[in-house]
Amino acid sequence: MKKILINISILLVVFQLNSQSRGLSGGSSSSLSSMSDLTSSKLYSGGDIFVLEKLKKNNNIDAVGNTYLFEEFKNGSIQFKDGKKYEANLRFDISNQNFEIKGNDGKVTPISINENVEIYLDNQRYTMHSVMLGEKGDLAVLRDVVVNNKLELYFFPRKVLELPTESSIQAPSSGYAKKTKKAQWKEAHIYLIKSKGNYIEVPKSHKKMSLLGVFNEKEYKSYRKQNKIDLKKEEDLIMLINHFSN
Repeated sequence: MKKILINISILLVVFQLNSQSRGLSGGSSSSLSSMSDLTSSKLYSGGDIFVLEKLKKNNNIDAVGNTYLFEEFKNGSIQFKDGKKYEANLRFDISNQNFEIKGNDGKVTPISINENVEIYLDNQRYTMHSVMLGEKGDLAVLRDVVVNNKLELYFFPRKVLELPTESSIQAPSSGYAKKTKKAQWKEAHIYLIKSKGNYIEVPKSHKKMSLLGVFNEKEYKSYRKQNKIDLKKEEDLIMLINHFSN
């Protein structure tokens, strides 16, 4: 009887050690690990995230505003292709097309990602896409809006630098230095429809939309009038894409 109890005790110890080992290795692929677990070796060893040497600043541009989608850092997460997911404080730099991570020590680290990494901010997914608009192709970070097998809708965060016009330059007062208005970073976000592998910019007018060939022209005209579709509103675009995806 004593021998049996010893064997049971050994089995319990082995089971406990194995459980601890699995916990240290990160647990299941769906678990969310804390920022403190997001070590440099875990973050960068897979080759899907690239650490930039330093924060890119537009020091040579004296402009009002900033190039961030949201200037403040937000709670989010980084998910890898193998399912590992880490929470982090993040923000997105639109101009430089990279994310910035704010560590527990306050240090800010800029990173770029490839197509194998998913970034979550406010429960919205951002991923890298190879986008061709007109004759120009480029990599761009897009936010999922509607993703299905037939038609997909994405939000493309963009900002442009608006330079002051000649008429906006103030004439110098007598005895004072010349004052000029500064350039401004302006939002220029657009939506993209992905149809048959192609990314198509959503136009502002229904006439241009109907000529794109994405929807049946007659049905589109009827549906958008009946539902008073506004191509500038995300909720209306969602209705439109879901209707023509059925």
